[in-house]
Amino acid sequence: MYRDLRTRSARDVTGLSALRQQRDQDFAIAVNDLAAFLRERGRVPEVTAAQDAAEARLGSWLDGQRAADRRGRLSAERAGALQGVLGRGWSSEGREG
Repeated sequence: MYRDLRTRSARDVTGLSALRQQRDQDFAIAVNDLAAFLRERGRVPEVTAAQDAAEARLGSWLDGQRAADRRGRLSAERAGALQGVLGRGWSSEGREG
């Protein structure tokens, strides 16, 4: 109990709790953007999309998620969200398109 209180207090003082919340919100927004992109264009975004900066950013974000997954740094919850949008094997298949 003391440990939980100490952890909560540390998060309140350092702002880590708010930072984690913001990161979770940013992730959710990116997943929604990815789902919309897939619906509209029928393919995953490309990092090399020179004519579309928004597509390139989204493709880069997705590559970053794949890299985090390969390193074991992507939570099961986030991996599940990406699998829900992209299907099984989203991280091992690399870019599709």
